[in-house]
Amino acid sequence: MIFEHYSKNPEKKQASTGAGKKLLLIVFTVVLLSGVAFFVRQTGDQSDQVSCTEEAKLCPDGSAVGRTGPNCEFAECPSDSGEPLSNFANPYMEKAIANYFLTQKRFSWQVRTGSHNFCAVENLKPEKELFPLYVWVYCGEYIIEEGELKTLSGASGPAKIDYPNELSFYDLSKFSYEAPGDGAHYAEDIRRIFPEDIWQNIFDFDRSSIIQRIESTAYAGISSWELIKQAILNCEVESVGQVHSREVTAKLKSGGELTATEPEIDDIIDLAVSSTSKCGSIVMYTE
Repeated sequence: MIFEHYSKNPEKKQASTGAGKKLLLIVFTVVLLSGVAFFVRQTGDQSDQVSCTEEAKLCPDGSAVGRTGPNCEFAECPSDSGEPLSNFANPYMEKAIANYFLTQKRFSWQVRTGSHNFCAVENLKPEKELFPLYVWVYCGEYIIEEGELKTLSGASGPAKIDYPNELSFYDLSKFSYEAPGDGAHYAEDIRRIFPEDIWQNIFDFDRSSIIQRIESTAYAGISSWELIKQAILNCEVESVGQVHSREVTAKLKSGGELTATEPEIDDIIDLAVSSTSKCGSIVMYTE
């Protein structure tokens, strides 16, 4: 097995069945939207319209699911549907590591303007609590077209990641990593970089779980960003904020809140500024 990079023409991803479809509704935080979603059921010559409030339920893994279907029931959480949860004891550490790899060109890049990049990591030695840690990284570049998630490019492979073992809020500039080379040097580098007790785990690594997780995250993240864009265009946003990891929050005039990942840093600020002539000033803040 070698460290994988790929860049390809967009191809349609097969929609997941059952709970997988429901996970497409995941958003990154509990939100209350100002509108309602409408579902139409046809019965003979009669058409009944069922409206569900667009709110979300917080799941144990930190994700959220919305209401769906004719009875407006919450979709299943990942833990309810049998999907594996994170194997990081500290979710903030996991998030920081994933955000760090988003900044590394070996793992994350763009082949199309307007696409979105996401990274997911899996801990190869979860019992180890201090850095350096050993992770599998999967980063992808995605778009949504005609309701389907499409992969444009990406990279996948193991990495050793280091950070000063100090109390901090995970400054991305302090992370460093080492990853095996491609081709003939791959196996040799695995044995040099990683402890012996995880060599076989790396050689036999099954990517299906991490791919499913990142695709659910990507669909939810892109959808949430589009909701924020639409809310700004509709003059429904009171304030917007961003952090350096590209996580953005839009507080709605109705009292709700939307959270997403912007494609590029300051995209949310540019949107807010461009809407000023139509909607008036929007409060903006950064961290």
